[in-house]
Amino acid sequence: MAARSIGWDTVAANGSTSWFIHGFTNNEAVSFSIAVFPGTGAGVPNPVGHAVLTQGESFQHVDGTKAYKIYIQNKAPFNTCNVHILAQVESI
Repeated sequence: MAARSIGWDTVAANGSTSWFIHGFTNNEAVSFSIAVFPGTGAGVPNPVGHAVLTQGESFQHVDGTKAYKIYIQNKAPFNTCNVHILAQVESI
């Protein structure tokens, strides 16, 4: 199984974001994960890195590849968090 780096995002305190990721073939099974790092917040001396990843829908994209939508929610109430998005890809 190979891991692919998809990208980085910064999510606002108590905020969320979503990503539409495509380019996978029909014979690839994909699972996403995140590495979470605390960001910054005004008046927050010890920021928290706490986020939730939800793997959502799967699509046949217009260019013929498989696509996935993922959702990331920052659970830290007072500071941003930085997330590194990774994909575990297995050919079947």
